[in-house]
Amino acid sequence: MHRIVAQGSSLVAAGLLATAGIAATPAAAPVAAVAPAAAPANPTNPVTHLAEVETAVRAWAAAWSARDVERYLAAYAADFTPARGQTRERWEADRRARITGKSRISVGIEGLVISVQGTSASAQFRQVYRADALTETDRKTLELQRVGPRWLIRKESAGN
Repeated sequence: MHRIVAQGSSLVAAGLLATAGIAATPAAAPVAAVAPAAAPANPTNPVTHLAEVETAVRAWAAAWSARDVERYLAAYAADFTPARGQTRERWEADRRARITGKSRISVGIEGLVISVQGTSASAQFRQVYRADALTETDRKTLELQRVGPRWLIRKESAGN
């Protein structure tokens, strides 16, 4: 379950996940809102945006876990800029090779915290990555932008 806290015009969802054990697969968790009961569910409602961002982040992790490269890459905005000065084309080629080169991948998301400001959002969490004989846990931040009806990743950073 997530708790939503209003902070000015942004919302923050603090994941309240059990820490006894590491989730092997991303788990869909319901979102409980602390908001006026009469708040309508519509595309301009910040609570709706929060749920949409959470859905986008979990779908990204699920696509990665399923080794579905096309769905994984579709989670990134056209203006996504890879880290370390890499071109988008080179980054995509590297991601394709890394994802298809594994016999199994599991991407878990723990302690998800989402903040939304208009059409921009930030998702911070601990990522538990398992592939073949490798297990890595790292802090990750995804900066997302609403593009039409979708929330897409514009920037990704790890270790922060």
